[in-house]
Amino acid sequence: MEHIVTFLPGQFPDSGLWGIEAAGITYPDSRYHIERENSRIICLEYIIQGKGQLNVNGKAFSPGQGDVYLLPMGASHYYRSDSRDPWEKIWMNVYGSLAGQLAESYRLNDRVLFENCAVYPLFREFLTVCENCGSDRNRLAERTTLLFHSILLRLAASRDEGQSGKKLHEPAARVKEYVDQHIYDRLTVADLARVVNLSPSQMTRVFRAAYQVTPYEYILARKTDTACLLLDNSGLSVKEIAYRLNFADEHYFSNVFRKRMGMAPGERRKEAQRQG
Repeated sequence: MEHIVTFLPGQFPDSGLWGIEAAGITYPDSRYHIERENSRIICLEYIIQGKGQLNVNGKAFSPGQGDVYLLPMGASHYYRSDSRDPWEKIWMNVYGSLAGQLAESYRLNDRVLFENCAVYPLFREFLTVCENCGSDRNRLAERTTLLFHSILLRLAASRDEGQSGKKLHEPAARVKEYVDQHIYDRLTVADLARVVNLSPSQMTRVFRAAYQVTPYEYILARKTDTACLLLDNSGLSVKEIAYRLNFADEHYFSNVFRKRMGMAPGERRKEAQRQG
């Protein structure tokens, strides 16, 4: 199952310079696989959870949770989910001379896998812009190119990061993993701080330094993603979804969802049903 936003070349002012083929979220599916020969796109994907295998021009990789991979234009791409622990991913497929020039400028064309890279919020924002700005092609192009550039900057920084930076991010990575594994629980900043034996303020500073969002913002982002999965693939009511995700009440859940997704939960379900 996937949530996909697609575009036509005419939706961009100059698709030779910058264009988006599609963006979306892939939910866990043991049968998931993609194969491209001499790809005309750059494929950029963040692994929310799960495992899989990737092959680019005959070179093999095994991306997992928290990793990003960049598949360059002109290459052969093959990737598939692990059958026992399939991927959940958020991704974008882009094309045009600007995309290629940016990747080349940051010396990223020769690097496929970026481990434990803190770019999930930028991927989430990129997808939200795609969902909400399709009718305003100038705003769509402007916002998405800036976000793509920001992601490449983070990938370049991740590539150059030393071991001291990795050690600094270890508590943040443990908090992130805990949130991902307990998304249906009631999660508080104090609870997360105890996971890594830090004070709430210390833990928040460390997490923000690693992921550019607060722990609370990350909790809301992951709960919203999970709510999308339940709205698209279950018969649960909005009230039941709010209860399962441990929101205080249906009204608060709906407000959070609307703020993050630009639409009410019921509207999201109707859109998924039309596309399905």
